[in-house]
Amino acid sequence: MDRKILLFALALTSSATVPAQAAPPEIASVIKSEKPFGEGHVNFLFIKAYNARLWTDAPGWSMDTPCAMEITYGMGFDTDDLVERTIKEMKNVDPELSDADIAKLTPELDKVYPPVKSGDRLVALYVPGKPVMFSHNGEPTGSIAGEGFARDFFGIWLSPNTSAPSLRKNLLKLK
Repeated sequence: MDRKILLFALALTSSATVPAQAAPPEIASVIKSEKPFGEGHVNFLFIKAYNARLWTDAPGWSMDTPCAMEITYGMGFDTDDLVERTIKEMKNVDPELSDADIAKLTPELDKVYPPVKSGDRLVALYVPGKPVMFSHNGEPTGSIAGEGFARDFFGIWLSPNTSAPSLRKNLLKLK
Protein backbone atom coordinates (compact mmCIF):
# COMPACT_ATOMS: atom_id res chain seq x y z
CA MET A 1 0.00 0.00 0.00
CA ASP A 2 2.79 2.47 0.88
CA ARG A 3 4.39 1.79 -2.50
CA LYS A 4 1.15 2.72 -4.31
CA ILE A 5 0.95 6.00 -2.39
CA LEU A 6 4.58 6.77 -3.22
CA LEU A 7 4.06 6.00 -6.92
CA PHE A 8 0.90 8.11 -6.98
CA ALA A 9 2.71 11.02 -5.31
CA LEU A 10 5.59 10.74 -7.79
CA ALA A 11 3.17 10.66 -10.70
CA LEU A 12 1.47 13.81 -9.44
CA THR A 13 4.69 15.73 -8.96
CA SER A 14 6.27 14.62 -12.23
CA SER A 15 3.20 15.47 -14.29
CA ALA A 16 2.67 18.85 -12.71
CA THR A 17 3.51 21.67 -15.04
CA VAL A 18 5.51 24.68 -13.97
CA PRO A 19 3.39 27.78 -14.45
CA ALA A 20 4.55 30.25 -17.06
CA GLN A 21 6.34 33.29 -15.73
CA ALA A 22 3.57 35.66 -16.71
CA ALA A 23 4.07 39.33 -16.16
CA PRO A 24 2.75 40.56 -12.83
CA PRO A 25 -0.91 41.57 -13.29
CA GLU A 26 -0.21 45.17 -12.29
CA ILE A 27 2.05 45.68 -15.33
CA ALA A 28 0.18 43.51 -17.86
CA SER A 29 -1.62 46.49 -19.42
CA VAL A 30 1.76 48.00 -20.36
CA ILE A 31 4.18 45.08 -20.73
CA LYS A 32 2.95 42.08 -22.70
CA SER A 33 6.00 39.81 -22.38
CA GLU A 34 5.26 36.33 -21.04
CA LYS A 35 8.67 36.02 -19.41
CA PRO A 36 11.09 38.38 -17.72
CA PHE A 37 13.85 39.97 -19.77
CA GLY A 38 16.28 38.83 -17.07
CA GLU A 39 16.35 37.75 -13.46
CA GLY A 40 18.67 37.09 -10.56
CA HIS A 41 18.90 37.22 -6.81
CA VAL A 42 20.75 38.91 -3.97
CA ASN A 43 21.85 36.99 -0.90
CA PHE A 44 22.47 38.34 2.57
CA LEU A 45 25.00 36.01 4.15
CA PHE A 46 23.51 32.62 3.16
CA ILE A 47 19.90 33.74 2.96
CA LYS A 48 18.23 34.91 -0.25
CA ALA A 49 17.34 38.54 0.46
CA TYR A 50 15.34 38.90 -2.74
CA ASN A 51 14.81 37.75 -6.29
CA ALA A 52 14.68 40.44 -8.98
CA ARG A 53 13.03 40.20 -12.38
CA LEU A 54 13.26 42.86 -15.08
CA TRP A 55 10.26 43.07 -17.41
CA THR A 56 10.19 44.82 -20.79
CA ASP A 57 8.85 44.19 -24.27
CA ALA A 58 11.90 45.82 -25.86
CA PRO A 59 14.61 43.64 -27.42
CA GLY A 60 17.11 45.34 -25.10
CA TRP A 61 16.60 47.31 -21.90
CA SER A 62 16.52 51.09 -22.16
CA MET A 63 15.01 53.96 -20.19
CA ASP A 64 13.36 54.93 -23.50
CA THR A 65 10.83 52.10 -23.26
CA PRO A 66 8.47 50.85 -20.52
CA CYS A 67 9.99 48.45 -18.02
CA ALA A 68 9.27 47.08 -14.58
CA MET A 69 11.37 45.74 -11.74
CA GLU A 70 9.74 42.98 -9.72
CA ILE A 71 11.32 42.17 -6.36
CA THR A 72 10.19 39.09 -4.42
CA TYR A 73 11.59 39.09 -0.91
CA GLY A 74 13.13 36.10 0.81
CA MET A 75 13.29 37.87 4.16
CA GLY A 76 11.49 40.70 5.92
CA PHE A 77 12.39 44.39 5.91
CA ASP A 78 10.64 47.34 7.50
CA THR A 79 9.92 50.54 5.60
CA ASP A 80 12.88 52.39 7.14
CA ASP A 81 15.27 49.62 6.02
CA LEU A 82 13.92 49.74 2.46
CA VAL A 83 14.08 53.54 2.26
CA GLU A 84 17.56 53.71 3.75
CA ARG A 85 18.92 51.05 1.40
CA THR A 86 17.24 52.60 -1.63
CA ILE A 87 18.76 56.01 -0.92
CA LYS A 88 22.18 54.50 -0.27
CA GLU A 89 22.05 52.58 -3.55
CA MET A 90 20.74 55.58 -5.49
CA LYS A 91 23.63 57.70 -4.14
CA ASN A 92 26.02 54.96 -5.27
CA VAL A 93 24.50 55.14 -8.78
CA ASP A 94 24.37 58.97 -8.81
CA PRO A 95 26.97 60.52 -6.47
CA GLU A 96 25.60 63.98 -7.36
CA LEU A 97 22.27 63.22 -5.67
CA SER A 98 21.96 66.21 -3.34
CA ASP A 99 20.91 66.35 0.29
CA ALA A 100 17.88 68.37 -0.87
CA ASP A 101 16.95 65.60 -3.33
CA ILE A 102 17.25 63.02 -0.55
CA ALA A 103 15.19 65.15 1.87
CA LYS A 104 12.42 65.37 -0.75
CA LEU A 105 12.67 61.71 -1.73
CA THR A 106 12.60 60.15 1.74
CA PRO A 107 8.92 60.89 2.55
CA GLU A 108 7.92 59.82 -0.98
CA LEU A 109 9.66 56.45 -0.53
CA ASP A 110 8.06 56.12 2.92
CA LYS A 111 4.66 56.28 1.21
CA VAL A 112 5.32 53.71 -1.52
CA TYR A 113 7.27 51.17 0.56
CA PRO A 114 5.29 49.10 3.05
CA PRO A 115 7.09 46.69 5.37
CA VAL A 116 7.72 43.40 3.58
CA LYS A 117 8.00 39.80 4.72
CA SER A 118 9.31 36.70 3.00
CA GLY A 119 7.26 36.01 -0.11
CA ASP A 120 6.06 39.61 -0.54
CA ARG A 121 6.44 41.20 -3.94
CA LEU A 122 7.14 44.86 -4.78
CA VAL A 123 6.86 46.07 -8.37
CA ALA A 124 8.01 49.38 -9.84
CA LEU A 125 6.62 50.17 -13.30
CA TYR A 126 8.28 52.82 -15.45
CA VAL A 127 6.68 54.35 -18.53
CA PRO A 128 8.75 57.18 -20.07
CA GLY A 129 7.32 60.58 -19.22
CA LYS A 130 5.16 59.26 -16.38
CA PRO A 131 5.74 58.75 -12.64
CA VAL A 132 7.13 55.38 -11.50
CA MET A 133 4.17 53.37 -10.20
CA PHE A 134 4.71 51.12 -7.18
CA SER A 135 2.68 48.15 -5.96
CA HIS A 136 2.90 45.65 -3.12
CA ASN A 137 1.52 42.15 -3.72
CA GLY A 138 -0.52 43.51 -6.62
CA GLU A 139 -1.99 46.49 -4.77
CA PRO A 140 -0.93 50.04 -5.76
CA THR A 141 1.03 51.90 -3.08
CA GLY A 142 1.72 55.15 -4.93
CA SER A 143 4.00 56.80 -7.44
CA ILE A 144 7.08 58.99 -7.62
CA ALA A 145 7.58 61.44 -10.49
CA GLY A 146 10.77 62.54 -12.17
CA GLU A 147 13.00 61.17 -14.91
CA GLY A 148 16.03 61.61 -12.64
CA PHE A 149 14.35 59.56 -9.94
CA ALA A 150 13.43 56.83 -12.45
CA ARG A 151 16.97 56.68 -13.85
CA ASP A 152 18.60 56.49 -10.41
CA PHE A 153 16.01 54.09 -8.98
CA PHE A 154 16.27 51.56 -11.82
CA GLY A 155 20.01 52.20 -11.81
CA ILE A 156 20.15 50.48 -8.42
CA TRP A 157 20.04 47.23 -10.40
CA LEU A 158 20.79 48.26 -13.99
CA SER A 159 23.47 50.97 -13.88
CA PRO A 160 27.13 50.12 -14.47
CA ASN A 161 27.61 51.73 -11.02
CA THR A 162 25.38 49.19 -9.26
CA SER A 163 26.67 47.56 -6.09
CA ALA A 164 25.42 44.20 -7.48
CA PRO A 165 27.24 43.74 -10.83
CA SER A 166 26.48 40.03 -11.13
CA LEU A 167 22.75 40.70 -10.64
CA ARG A 168 22.98 43.43 -13.30
CA LYS A 169 24.56 40.95 -15.72
CA ASN A 170 21.73 38.48 -15.13
CA LEU A 171 19.00 41.12 -15.44
CA LEU A 172 20.45 42.54 -18.66
CA LYS A 173 21.67 39.21 -20.03
CA LEU A 174 25.25 40.45 -20.31
CA LYS A 175 28.25 38.18 -20.60
